[in-house]
Amino acid sequence: MSQAVRVMQIIDGLNFGGAEVLLRDLTCGLLARGYKVSARYSTPGPIAEEIGRMGVPVKRLPRLGRVDPLLLLRIWREIRRERPDVVHTHLFKSDFHGRLAAKLAGVPVVVSTLHNCHNWARNPLLGRTYGLTARFADEIIAVSEEVREHAVRYAHLDEKKVTTIPNAIPIERFENAKSLGPGIRKELGIPLEATVLGIVARLTEQKDHANFLRAAAIIAQAAPGTRFLVAGEGPLRGSLADLAASLELAEVVTFTGARKDIPAIYGAMDMLVFSSRWEGLPVALLEGMASGLPVVATRVGGIPEVLEHGVSGILVPPSDPAALAAACLKLINNPVLGQQMGAAGFAHVKAHYSLDAMVEATSRLYQSLLRKAKAA
Repeated sequence: MSQAVRVMQIIDGLNFGGAEVLLRDLTCGLLARGYKVSARYSTPGPIAEEIGRMGVPVKRLPRLGRVDPLLLLRIWREIRRERPDVVHTHLFKSDFHGRLAAKLAGVPVVVSTLHNCHNWARNPLLGRTYGLTARFADEIIAVSEEVREHAVRYAHLDEKKVTTIPNAIPIERFENAKSLGPGIRKELGIPLEATVLGIVARLTEQKDHANFLRAAAIIAQAAPGTRFLVAGEGPLRGSLADLAASLELAEVVTFTGARKDIPAIYGAMDMLVFSSRWEGLPVALLEGMASGLPVVATRVGGIPEVLEHGVSGILVPPSDPAALAAACLKLINNPVLGQQMGAAGFAHVKAHYSLDAMVEATSRLYQSLLRKAKAA
C-alpha cells in the first residue's frame, strides 16, 4: 500500500459482544496490513482499552437516544477533523448516524457491517428506515448468508450492495484453551471431575439465557453433579439469577460476569451451549469450536452455516428447553461422541474461519471501493 488508508470504525459500544470483538480483531488485522485505524463509540466497555493498547485513537461520543441529532453532529465533526478514506459502521445506531454523517462530510467510501438477523428489521418502520439510510453506504457486509437474506427481505436492501464476509477469529488464541481450564475451575470452585456446560454471551433477550437455565434444571435432575457456567454481563443479570434460584440451580450455576480470559473460560467447559432466539454468526460459536468443544445450539441465523448437525454438534429448535436438555444429555452420556464432535468443529473452523481470511476480504473490499470512488 503506497499510502496508508485511513479507516474510522464506528460502533454503538465497546462492551464484550460479537460485533465488538470482531471490530477489535479486524482493527488488529488492518493495522498489520498498513492501514491507519481509529475508533468511535458511545457506550463504554473494556474493549475500548484493548483497542487503545494497539496504539489506535479511540474516542467516546455520548448518545442520548436511538436517534440523536447531537451524535450525528459529533460524528460529522470527528470525520471532518480526521478525514478518513473509509468510514466503517457497526450496529443500528452507528449505522444510522454514521452513514449519514460520513456522506455529509464527503467521505469517499462508507461501509456497514450487519452482525445479526435483527428482530427490529421485521418492524416495517425500522426495517424501511434502515434500508433508506443504507443508500448512504457504498457496500453492506453481512456476517453470514442468513443475515444477508434477512436484510434483503426485511430491510429492503439492494442485494447487489450486500456482500457476505463471514465472521472469523484468531484460531491460535484458542488452540491451547483446555490447558487453562483447571485454573478457572479452581478459581470458581468447580470440581475437576464435574461435567461443565457453558454459555458465553451478553445477558440479553436475544441470547435467551432463560431457555438455557430451564434446560439446566432438566439436566441437573438427569445428571446430578453437572455444573453450568454463564459467562457474560448484561441487563438481565438480576432476573436470570432470580430464575436460577427459583429453579433450585443456585448451587450448580456460576455467573462469571464479563471476563477478559475467555480462552480459559472455554477451557473450563466440556460443552458450549447456545440458546439464542436469533443470531447472525456468533463469534463465541467460532471461539468454542476453535477450543475443541462440542456445541449444542439453536437452529437460528447463521449457526447452521457453521455447525453441522451430528458432526460438530447438535442443532435444536429455539425456545425449547426440553430439546436443548435432551441434546446436552446425549453428549453427557456419550463423552466419546462429544470429543469427536469437538475435533470435527476445530478442524472446520481452522479451515474456513481464520481471521486472516476475513481481514483480507475486508481489505480487498475497501480497495475496490476506493478505486471506484477515485475513478468517479
